[in-house]
Amino acid sequence: MRGLLTFVILSAALLPAQEAPATPAHLVITYRCPPPRRAAFRQYMTELGVQRFDRWKQDGVLKDYRFLFNSFVDVDTWDAMAILTFPNFGAIAKWREIEKTNPGGLARDAIDIAWPLNTYPVDLVSHEAAESPGDLSHAVYFITPYDSSSPGLFADYVKNVIGPQAKAYLRADLLAEYTLLTNRYPGGKRWQGLAILVFKDLGALSRRDEIKVPTANPPSANPARESILAESIGH
Repeated sequence: MRGLLTFVILSAALLPAQEAPATPAHLVITYRCPPPRRAAFRQYMTELGVQRFDRWKQDGVLKDYRFLFNSFVDVDTWDAMAILTFPNFGAIAKWREIEKTNPGGLARDAIDIAWPLNTYPVDLVSHEAAESPGDLSHAVYFITPYDSSSPGLFADYVKNVIGPQAKAYLRADLLAEYTLLTNRYPGGKRWQGLAILVFKDLGALSRRDEIKVPTANPPSANPARESILAESIGH
């Protein structure tokens, strides 16, 4: 019996270490263009630009993506945003190779119109979608960046403030989905966390103040700037 036990222990010691399960990784890329080129940039991305992201998704470089366009001209923020999901963090290495010839995923002719502004490696904090989102052709993306002194404080704010609000909007059938992200390397960047609420349409967005949700604790994060309204032109 002792010999059998010794054999089992030695066999276990020789087995390769189990790798941690791969989890998706995310990048948020923002883009900027001068107002005179804004319409041309939107048209280019709608007709040709997002096809490149579709191809990278089909090739397995991306697990998923969403390309958003700011609904209004805003000199203080971005004109477009790409939210990229990779199969795992190691897969970002392939994107680094793409960046060498296609900054921000843009082809050379697109760089003449607009350019990548910032890239943020982010972690998913929370995501939830409605069981029946319905027609999202008029969906409005309500995007708010948040400042916080640490990831822990932002996580607490998500748990006690943003999360309950988003869940209440879902229950009220105002939201199709929501996603909450935290900046992995905030440093001097403008925000610690990002809330992306997908309202079903402008009417649903206008009703959000009707939903009152008590918070468990005082807020521990503040909006870094006013919320941004955007629409999806690629997914």
